[in-house]
Amino acid sequence: MKRLMLDDAPNRNLPGLKALFEELEAEKAITYFATSLLTQSTLEEVLWDVVRNCISRLNFVDCVIYWLDVERGVLLQKAAYGPKSPANYLIDRPIEIALGQGIVGSVALSGKAERIGNTSLDGRYIKDDCARLSEITVPILLDGRVLGVIDAEHSELDFFKPRHLKILSTVATLCAQKVKQMTLEQAYQRTERQLAETRKRVAETKLLALRIQMSPHFIFNSLNSINSFILQNEAENASAMLTKFSRLMRQILDNTQTEWVSIRHEFHALQLYIELERLRCDNHFEIAFEISDTLDQDRVKVPPLMIHPYVENAIWHGLLPKKAGVRKLAIHCREQGGQLVIEIIDSGIGRAAAARLRTSPPHFGSKLVRERLRLMNEIYDLDARMTSTDLYSGDKHPAGTCVNFTLKLPTP
Repeated sequence: MKRLMLDDAPNRNLPGLKALFEELEAEKAITYFATSLLTQSTLEEVLWDVVRNCISRLNFVDCVIYWLDVERGVLLQKAAYGPKSPANYLIDRPIEIALGQGIVGSVALSGKAERIGNTSLDGRYIKDDCARLSEITVPILLDGRVLGVIDAEHSELDFFKPRHLKILSTVATLCAQKVKQMTLEQAYQRTERQLAETRKRVAETKLLALRIQMSPHFIFNSLNSINSFILQNEAENASAMLTKFSRLMRQILDNTQTEWVSIRHEFHALQLYIELERLRCDNHFEIAFEISDTLDQDRVKVPPLMIHPYVENAIWHGLLPKKAGVRKLAIHCREQGGQLVIEIIDSGIGRAAAARLRTSPPHFGSKLVRERLRLMNEIYDLDARMTSTDLYSGDKHPAGTCVNFTLKLPTP
């Protein structure tokens, strides 16, 4: 008697073991779905990932996800795996189902899942590519609102079990949460883009205002120079200066119409400006321009009137106060390590001595340049910088200043 009871014990435990096995398989499948969904980044990827895994992990014959078009009140086939899908992201003859129509439409309308053991007995059943005997339909719900429906069919009667319903219901919840997460992320990204665009427009507006302020500054200085010649009855110098001034004014006005000008045009305007200043100063300083032959002067572009204020500082606060020795202004332009490098070197009295002699506030143009650099770096990520270095002679006496302007060049 005891032997029979012992022999019968394993048989009595089989239903419990089977239930436990199915529970473990369900948990394993849900974990797989959850992990797989983490890697998806678009609605299309999410839906196709779900239907693909329903076939591979749950042994369904056919699985389709319908997505609700709220405005039209219809469910659209968005993803399918099985006979309806000959290739990824492609549905063969997709159909639409109205809300309340068929099993799918009924579930979308009620928001409650259904498991149909024999579709031939259900008048709501809609044949798609072919008739199948079992169907399971689960709504994808988010905050009580139906987003879509997961629908699977099988050719066997009563194929879908409660564990399938549990798995698909959990998967539908995971899918809804993933869609919610993506919607929030997309909304955040849109807000970030709008904010960035607003910031850019504000910065561009400020930049335009700064460019407008720069042009009158140089025009005013040039007119002062011409006026001084006229007052001194130096007609020839006044005439020469008027000619150069007209060319400079035309070039400056052309250059300041845009945010970027070629090196060739910018240096042409700069040379005209320096020639005007030399006339005004009775040629009391030398000038040397050096542009690297490897630099494409028409391709490389810079913000207009960016280095003019520093050239003016070098002339009026560095060179002209110098009492003895050579007064020289050198401007070098080259490409180095993916950057445009412009150096303004003067052999003047140096910044410390210039500051002691200064009777007016610091140069307004230099302040504008620093603000322009900040804005242009913010908009275009130029890594543009303006640095000043004091130069000294062998005996440690001030020997001038070197202003270094660098700008990241765009890659070809």
